[in-house]
Amino acid sequence: MTHYHYLTIEQRERLQAILQARLGEVGEALARLHTPDYGVCARCGADIPYVRLEADPLRRRCPACENAG
Repeated sequence: MTHYHYLTIEQRERLQAILQARLGEVGEALARLHTPDYGVCARCGADIPYVRLEADPLRRRCPACENAG
């Protein structure tokens, strides 16, 4: 199997920035995990369903607010 290393330096830098941003989001979610506001919608204050948090623990909005834009 041949592997092609086709990413440019700029593409690698962009991906690095995206990954670092996600790492920051994970750190923030971990910090919130044991606080009262984790699992509470940042927009309307409703509870975010556990199944939604289990699928994506970084979520900060309930389904209604996420769909509202």
